[in-house]
Amino acid sequence: MTNKSSENKGSKEINDVYRDIVVSTNTLIWRTDAEGRFTFLNPAWEKIYNYKIEEMLGKPFSDFQVPEAAGHYINAFRDCLIGESIIGHETAFSSKGGDEIHLAINMIPLHDDKDAIVGIQGTAFDITERKHADDILQYISAKDELTGLYNLHTFLSMTEQQIRTAHREKKDILIIYAGQQNIKKIIEEHGEEAGDRVIIDAANILRKTFREADVLARTGGSEFVISTLVLSKDGEKLIFSRLHKNIDEYNKDKNGSLKLLMSFGTSFYDPEKPVSINDLLSTADDEMYKNKYS
Repeated sequence: MTNKSSENKGSKEINDVYRDIVVSTNTLIWRTDAEGRFTFLNPAWEKIYNYKIEEMLGKPFSDFQVPEAAGHYINAFRDCLIGESIIGHETAFSSKGGDEIHLAINMIPLHDDKDAIVGIQGTAFDITERKHADDILQYISAKDELTGLYNLHTFLSMTEQQIRTAHREKKDILIIYAGQQNIKKIIEEHGEEAGDRVIIDAANILRKTFREADVLARTGGSEFVISTLVLSKDGEKLIFSRLHKNIDEYNKDKNGSLKLLMSFGTSFYDPEKPVSINDLLSTADDEMYKNKYS
């Protein structure tokens, strides 16, 4: 009798510990039925994301996710229903206030007394800060530190995507290499800071000239490269007309060596006669240097 009483007491203590953990933890804990509707949620959902538990019970997780993430979750949920454990599935959840919360989810099947799968149970961890840090690192690794334009590695990757678009939409790609002719003189007469300022100004002129969909990069020093989709080779004239106009406007109040002097070289990618990106860059670069020193 004493042993049974001790066992019951020990079992109650364990259950109390489990209950306290579920109630007090900031980890999100839930269960759903086989249709994906919430049947249990711990208080962390209210505490962290401002939903009342009764607002969420009876509704599927996907109702509270950003649309592009919901489909991926539903696929993971279906895999779990056929017996798979889902570990580290990343998804995006919308708080009641509209904030986008990034979560890492673990899910396992929920069985009844006859070992039939009747739903799932899972935990989720907020990884929003980590995702933001990853985004910043990705931004830094993709961008030139001085100008904020893409670096050459990112340019090559994005131009590969443009080439696929060119084939699909039957468009050409215009590659433009641009180099500042007088950067050494600016640095000699006005210092490194003035040289950096002119490089930044040149980058801003390129931003002003080209569309958001175009790919702009600083290749190093005072040189830049641009790739832009055009309907035909006639688009080159319009682009350079706009580019020279923006340079002239910049130079209106500049004197001597502080005027922005740039040389350009171009090449075209024709989907009917494909060549490598390296060949395109080499052709445009060679032409730019010829114009720079001619």
